[in-house]
Amino acid sequence: MLMSSVVMVALFTAAPAPKSQPLTWKVTGSDDVTFEMSSKDLRALRGGKEVFGLLSRKKGFLEDLKPDPEETRDMSDWEAYHSFKVLSVVGPWASYEESSSGYTGGAHPYAHSGYVTWDVTKEHGAFNLLDVFPEKDVLQALKADSFVKEHIDDAKAFNDAKTVAGLMEILKPGEDCVGFNSSGLDNVKRSVAFHHVEGDKVAVRIAFAYDNESCRGNMFVVGVLLPIPEALKPALERARTRQEGFLMKDARSAKAPSLSFEWEGADAKKP
Repeated sequence: MLMSSVVMVALFTAAPAPKSQPLTWKVTGSDDVTFEMSSKDLRALRGGKEVFGLLSRKKGFLEDLKPDPEETRDMSDWEAYHSFKVLSVVGPWASYEESSSGYTGGAHPYAHSGYVTWDVTKEHGAFNLLDVFPEKDVLQALKADSFVKEHIDDAKAFNDAKTVAGLMEILKPGEDCVGFNSSGLDNVKRSVAFHHVEGDKVAVRIAFAYDNESCRGNMFVVGVLLPIPEALKPALERARTRQEGFLMKDARSAKAPSLSFEWEGADAKKP
């Protein structure tokens, strides 16, 4: 028997499949902190209000590039690019790689890449690795790293260093121009991502910036293994098993988002 025309019309006019919903999870032990992750964004909400987001930063990016009404220079060759790549989410800590580059006047273009870890429960995202792990463990792990050892200028001072700040001060930039003694301490504190769990230790990636403008755009990643503090074990386990968040080694399979904003000076002249 032929299918009735009514049934055939119904088949052809059926509603399209709904778009995939963002992945959401509530952070255990937090005060109503929920993460929401899609292919285009990572957000954190508290009481339904966004306290962290990447896509929402586009407005500020464009505002910063808005030309001064009194600007008389030719901006047609100016350009700016900003990108984010989510690396890991552990408890309330979102880690991502942030890159910016372009030319907005001056002697040369600019370029910078680094890691950022943001604590969504704190104002301005304040995070400090040295508040999470004992400094002696971080110092020992850095001293054991082969890349760090390549930048020893004074072996005795290296061995005698008792703090991370002291270690950064005595490391030389080397031919690769690593910014250990220009911004190294800040990088150790905040430019990190959690890569994987190895027994009772967690692999942490620390991104160091370049030492001076002649090396602009370079980024150097050091990997260290740190003993896991008892207080951190539950959140790391939930991230490792992807119940809440994920670790850097699983970012791709977790479909962690990457996004970018672009601007061209010619746009400023458009009506």
